[in-house]
Amino acid sequence: MYKGGKRAGDGLFAVNALANSLGFARLGMSVSTRTVGNAVRRNRVRRIIREVFRERHAELPPVDLVVTSRPGARDADRPAIVTSLERLIERALPPAPAVATPA
Repeated sequence: MYKGGKRAGDGLFAVNALANSLGFARLGMSVSTRTVGNAVRRNRVRRIIREVFRERHAELPPVDLVVTSRPGARDADRPAIVTSLERLIERALPPAPAVATPA
């Protein structure tokens, strides 16, 4: 994942993406006490990450995503987290394969 995948990051999160052969997208998270804080804050951030993933799951290609929290996520409000994740997921996705058009 970390060697062959594509990365995108900002002050709130880092997102790693790697294409898979399963036919659907999967999500992994690393939200640590050191970067986000106590259990209440970590669980809040995890809920928001899962919500963003669920909303986009149908349109995502078959890819494994790993979202890692950064210190900026500790005090960020919900709209900032959602915006950051949506932008980072788009940037981290592998390019779509070119579809050949019949001549």
